[in-house]
Amino acid sequence: RVLFRSSYFLCQILLLNSRFSETDKLRIYELYFETLRAAHAGQALDIKGLSYLMPEVVESGDGEFLEKRVLATHRLKSAVPARTSAEMGAILAQGTPEQIEGMGNFFEMLGLAYQIIDDVLNLRGFQNNLKSRGEDISHGKVTMPVAKAMSQLPLSERRWLWETISSKPTDLALISAVIEKLEKCNALDACEQQARDLVESAWQKLDPLIRDSDVKIRLRAFGWYVFERHY
Repeated sequence: RVLFRSSYFLCQILLLNSRFSETDKLRIYELYFETLRAAHAGQALDIKGLSYLMPEVVESGDGEFLEKRVLATHRLKSAVPARTSAEMGAILAQGTPEQIEGMGNFFEMLGLAYQIIDDVLNLRGFQNNLKSRGEDISHGKVTMPVAKAMSQLPLSERRWLWETISSKPTDLALISAVIEKLEKCNALDACEQQARDLVESAWQKLDPLIRDSDVKIRLRAFGWYVFERHY
């Protein structure tokens, strides 16, 4: 999150640096406003939520449709800012067009994976306890695990799941029952696997584009941290 927020203030520093070409400055300027547009739109979508889609999804069981909407919010809110920050760095390092694209894609997938794992940890519990377990449920929020469950559960259980979540329960036993339902249909495991696949696929594309170095090793380790973290 620090990376995403710092990108709001990074652009001015870079644009004032005289050693960068006007072409590079223009591209950075464009990326900066791309970040602002995406992040603000993503925040707005996150605040609005996806509850309005749930009656239709519950009846149809079309979890894939819902997953795409969740990913769209994650992409705008977190993945695009991560991507544009990485592209800025690659441009200033005088990377090739392929390297700039590869680095941007890798960090975009890191942003998506981070948010997906955040959804999972909200239900399984954060190691540092900064957030209450099941907070998303008590807020009635539609997250990736809920979207995946819609494809796995029969109609009666889909109805129970959404009726319970939409009631914004505060009873810990009821919240635990929702989490147990999501665990039993493998929605949380599926989210973890999706996050891992996103990062690993992006790394396979980036790996041959950058030379082996200590920095590359740390970049690889950072990718593992995103889907292995517990806080």
